[in-house]
Amino acid sequence: MPIFTTFVMGSKESYFFNTPTHWAWHNLPPDIEALFTATPPITDVIELALAPNSTYFITYRDATNTIHSKHYNLPNPLTDHLYASHPHIVRDLATLSITLGPWDAYFAWDKTAASWSNLPPALEKAVLARMLGEGRWKDDGAQAPCFALHLFPSHPNAYILILTTGSTFSNLPECTWADYNKIAAALPSQFTQTRLPIPPMPQYTSTPKAQTHGETAQIQRYNCCPQGVVPGVIHNCCPQVPYGTAMDTSMYVPMPSTMQAQQQQQHARGW
Repeated sequence: MPIFTTFVMGSKESYFFNTPTHWAWHNLPPDIEALFTATPPITDVIELALAPNSTYFITYRDATNTIHSKHYNLPNPLTDHLYASHPHIVRDLATLSITLGPWDAYFAWDKTAASWSNLPPALEKAVLARMLGEGRWKDDGAQAPCFALHLFPSHPNAYILILTTGSTFSNLPECTWADYNKIAAALPSQFTQTRLPIPPMPQYTSTPKAQTHGETAQIQRYNCCPQGVVPGVIHNCCPQVPYGTAMDTSMYVPMPSTMQAQQQQQHARGW
């Protein structure tokens, strides 16, 4: 089964964590937080990018499975790319991925085109080397970048680049090498990206189960969900566990790519 995971970090300790059973966030822009408390609530977050100065971009599905987008304070070149002089975004929201960085840096990609600005010189050179023309990439599109990330304002040449083939390139600061080596063994051997629309997030459902001999009740967890949380509904507290099922304590490392995180479509970003 594909693993859907999104972990986005922004300025002022903001973050958003997304799995099929659990949403968690902190200090998101008010317009984004309002989506989670709307009636009816949204059902899925497809893409979320955060940047300094309250900048954000989000695409999400509503209760009718319609894809919508919201954004604030985007760099002018990115806005031009998204709208192309039209009153509405003309890019394919189902495959659109955006990463935002300092100094109005960004990389935007969908199934038909890519746009970027203020990327580190080495990263921009790597992108251009794989391009044949507007919206056209080498190896019948296999060399198209699906995720480009400028990591640290203090290290302007640091970056990560992932291609649709799953090949990954990076120029990380030496101070990060030790930590990277610790988690590298847990990462998948290859990140594969497709140009297909991102499917809806599978929703968690709790199937009633008859109690059998030796089965124990669900472990009580404190400082977690408030009383009154409806079972089976995505919430901003602790993961839900079916009655009599042991808590899975395994760790999933968020995988970079761009679209809704999946083993084929996955991303993790931080600025």
